[in-house]
Amino acid sequence: MKKLSSRRAFFIPGSEAPDRVPAAIAFISLLSAFFLAGGARDDLISLLIWRPLSAFLLAISIVLCWASAWQRGKPLVILCISVVALVAIHLVPLPPEIWVSLPGRNIVVETYQSVGMDLPWQPLSMAQARTWNALFSLAGPFAVMLAVLSLDRSRHQQLLQLLIILGMISGILGMIQAIGPANGPLYFYRITNGTASVGLFANRNHQAIFLATLYPLLAANLSLFKGRPDRLFFYRSMTIAGAALLVPLILMTGSRSGLLLAAIGMFSAWWVYRPPVAEGRVAGINSAHRTRLVGMSIAAILLMVVLVVAIRTPALQRLIDTDAASELRIQALPVIGQAISRFFPFGSGIGTFVETYQIFEPDSFVAASYFNHAHNDFAELLMTGGIAAVLLFLWAIWIGIGWFISLLRNRRIAKDEQGFGLQMLGRAGFSVLVMLALASAADYPLRTPSIMLYAMVMAAWCSSAHKFARK
Repeated sequence: MKKLSSRRAFFIPGSEAPDRVPAAIAFISLLSAFFLAGGARDDLISLLIWRPLSAFLLAISIVLCWASAWQRGKPLVILCISVVALVAIHLVPLPPEIWVSLPGRNIVVETYQSVGMDLPWQPLSMAQARTWNALFSLAGPFAVMLAVLSLDRSRHQQLLQLLIILGMISGILGMIQAIGPANGPLYFYRITNGTASVGLFANRNHQAIFLATLYPLLAANLSLFKGRPDRLFFYRSMTIAGAALLVPLILMTGSRSGLLLAAIGMFSAWWVYRPPVAEGRVAGINSAHRTRLVGMSIAAILLMVVLVVAIRTPALQRLIDTDAASELRIQALPVIGQAISRFFPFGSGIGTFVETYQIFEPDSFVAASYFNHAHNDFAELLMTGGIAAVLLFLWAIWIGIGWFISLLRNRRIAKDEQGFGLQMLGRAGFSVLVMLALASAADYPLRTPSIMLYAMVMAAWCSSAHKFARK
């Protein structure tokens, strides 16, 4: 008999693979990110804790998780290395003869000449501190990616349940924030939407996006259920309650994009879901009638919650009213387009949006607050990263297409087959990544460290499902 390889051991239920360290890295990273790094700004005080911690966890993951992660998710690992390399290249000092010839650098040359200074060596980045910040921000996602790719199958389901719990904590916290005082003590960040539900985040839109992506996770968690019928009653009831509760929680954010994503999340949950099968017998009410009764009762209770939410918070009115900030984002698109054309094809440097945008910002747009992101990550990516960033993005899409085709080919996998759990997680992960990509067309959720880590977990699930798919 041939000895099972470590690659196939990943399939075996109850496998005793030494994955405690990668599990600890994944759990610690996610917990610390959601409680310390829920904002997209680079001046958060909590980053003084989060950044060293993420660097430390990255070092451990490279030493202990690299081999298995490389074996199980080589395309994803190479893509992530390429992203890190692109950011690092933007920080490499160039001689004046080279950087002065790059598009858009005239203003830098004129600045040095106006003060009588010789032109120094200068990297491609127009704001080096911002690009260094972008480079440091990749430590956490890279560590989580390596760790999750190294996990045993049972650990993946624990990770799934942790993310659902974090989502519910953020939602309930947001509900308390919304019905409490403006800028109360439960708001974790100084610059935030102080009258809305933001939960563990600084931005109400990011809270809504995260809550909307929980729908496919709930569907996957219920599909992976194993146990007696009485436990299934409880599991299904809690899933129905959680899914219904997400509606008022998203409404409380007042986010239009979050509400739209919630509808997409419900549809993706239908795509992910496979009816769970209970094992054994239990005395009591017929399961179908009991489940229907519990579901209808919970739905009725939550309907009243929605009405209370609508009365106690300005969420619904915020959905209807015209948002001045949204109008400004639309008006700024031509300015961003001008910056893109000026710095094309090399870009202004990853993370340099604020300083670069201010070069082209018209006087009529100047106010007490500043435009911190393009609110269209694809446009900002082209503006700051140039054609190289676009090529990496297209490469990521190509990998995603491969994942999707693999998931479609294995859509009929039976529950008793070894790859079933990974396929469910892969479907959920792919659904979340698509939702985050859609959200990035009108916002910047992936600029938030906690959502960056969340996305990397989803990508690792997709990669694992593709690697161990039934051929």
